[in-house]
Formats: sequence, C-alpha cells, structure tokens
Amino acid sequence: MTEQTEGLDSTGGESASEFARLTVDLGALRANYRTLAAAAPRTAAVVKANGYGIGALQAFEALCAEGCSDFFVATMEEGIELRSGSRDPRIYVFSGPQDASSARTMALRNLTPVLNDEAQVRHWAPYRELPVAVHVDTGMHRLGFPCDALSATVFEGLNVGVVLSHLANADVPDDPMTARQVERFVRARTVFPNAIASLANSAGALSGVPSDMTRAGIALYGGNPFATRTNPMQPVATLEGRVVALRQVGAGEPIGYGGTHTTAAATCIAVLGVGYADGVPRNLSADARVAWRGSRLAVIGRVSMDLMHVDATAVADGIAVGDWVEIFGPTVSVDEIAAWAGTISYEILTRIGSRVRRTYP
Repeated sequence: MTEQTEGLDSTGGESASEFARLTVDLGALRANYRTLAAAAPRTAAVVKANGYGIGALQAFEALCAEGCSDFFVATMEEGIELRSGSRDPRIYVFSGPQDASSARTMALRNLTPVLNDEAQVRHWAPYRELPVAVHVDTGMHRLGFPCDALSATVFEGLNVGVVLSHLANADVPDDPMTARQVERFVRARTVFPNAIASLANSAGALSGVPSDMTRAGIALYGGNPFATRTNPMQPVATLEGRVVALRQVGAGEPIGYGGTHTTAAATCIAVLGVGYADGVPRNLSADARVAWRGSRLAVIGRVSMDLMHVDATAVADGIAVGDWVEIFGPTVSVDEIAAWAGTISYEILTRIGSRVRRTYP
C-alpha cells in the first residue's frame, strides 16, 4: 500500500466536497410501518426530531403514501413544517399549547394539541370544538395529568378524541412496570369513554400491549425496539464517511488526540471525513467497528470533530481514497454503534449533523 492523500475529484462536484452522507431507504421505512401496522388496529407515526434524523418531510410523505393518517411531533414548529406538505393527516403536538398565541396558531394550522395540564386546557378553551388529545401520566412523571387525580369536569366541553400515555419500560418484555401502567391507563380512560386509547409505542405494539392506536417511533427507522430481542425491523438509514487519506504507520505509534490507541504492528490507517460534528459519537469504545464493502474494520483512536481513524490493514490492497465506509447501516447496525458508545439508537439517529447530506434513492 502507498500513502494516499489525493484522489478525490477536484472538479468541485459532489465527489470533491462530500465527506459524509446519510442514505435513507424509504422503502424499508414503509415496510417497517406495514410490520407495525399489522400488529395494531391503528398505527400512528412519530416523526419528531426531524423524523428521528432521517428527514421529517420525506418520512411524512412516504408514510402518507403507505396509508398512515396519524402523526405525532414534539413541537408546534415541527407540526407546521409537516402541515406545509398536506392538510389531510392528523398531526398531534406532544408539547401542547404553551400560551394563548400558540393555541391560536395550532387551531389555524389544523394541528391537534396534546393537553398536558389545566393551563393548557384554558389556553385551548376558545377552540374547544376542535379535537384534542389528553396525556395521562401513568408513571413516567414527565408530562400529563396524574392518573389518580383525573376529573371529568376539567375536560367538560372539550372534544377529546384521543387519550394517551407513554410506557417507561416497554423495550423489556414482561417488565412489571408495564403491567402497572396498563392497569392505571385502563382506569384513567374511563374518564374518556368515547376517546381513542393510545398507550403502546413500538415495543408495546409488538408485545401486544392493548391500544386502539399505537405510536410507532424508533422501530419505523430501523432501530431495535427491544433491549433483549433480535431486531425485527429493516435498516432504514446508512451513515457513511469517505476515505480522505490512507496512512502507513509503524508499530508503537500513538493515534489521534491524546494518543488513546497505540499501534501494535505496522498498520494501514484509513482516515474518514466524518466525525462527532456529523453525529459519530466521540466516545466510541475500542470494540467499535465500521464496514468497507462488507468487511468490518476497527475504529482506532479518538473520534475528532471532522475525522476518525480506522484500521484498514486487512483491506489495504483494495481500499482507496474516495471510497465510502459504512458507519452504520446494513452491515453494522445503528444499535451496535449505540452500544459501543454507551447510548441508544435514538440518540445516534437524532444527532446526525446538518452538514451530512441526506439522499433518498
């Protein structure tokens, strides 16, 4: 192997300027929706945080085409962005109206607020004929009306179409917390006898947690909804970094910031043009792997803002500057990368940086 630092197209085109990319398989997204929809009477899609990093509008349009008619976002601004694409599907806003002005905007934009407390009920009072959802706290202790203090009089005159809560431990099948939350939710929904009940998330839907409408999140995007089971979903997102340099170093050489890795033998190092500014965790463990044409390669040294090092010795005769290396995707799952970083796939996907070009082939 000879050292390479050149070889990228210098014409100013895409190949010269692009160092990281996210390829999104919308067909796999739709297939995952079908899998989840088959497990429930009605399935909503959660597309908050820019569609878990893959692109909210693209996910929204693909899922609308698949027949999804219910969507959840975190903020009013996210809902407004989606509403620019279509006025037909129902778009629920988890955070609810924060004041009278945001309540008015939601009403005008045909967004359905999720009411979390009595102040939000008051904000929504001028639009009480429009549908709302009510969030009941069954044990997460984040947002929502405490289930043991629900009073029908608080919601009198409101058009409550959905009552919902959120499971804390659905990713661990048979966790006793789930049973307690289901029992509390069953009691709470008696206050809203005509409302659609929505409790199950991705894992809950696939575990049979009863819900009139499930809310599919991470599983839609290819993440494993379970902590201890094989992932039943198809990978949707592939993050890649381009090889920008190849280095041949001898044994005993420290690599990267802080010299956290020292080569044990002569090593071919591939330097990738992707780093923590693009969403690759800085704290990837020594076990972390990436992939080049199906071959797994060890990540060495500390991930920096724009670059990272990979031990390419095993593929030194084939790999070249300009090649793409998979950070996660069909060969290395997003859940593996998350585990090596001590986090979860949700965080990996939603932290993909804005300079990473999203493509939808």
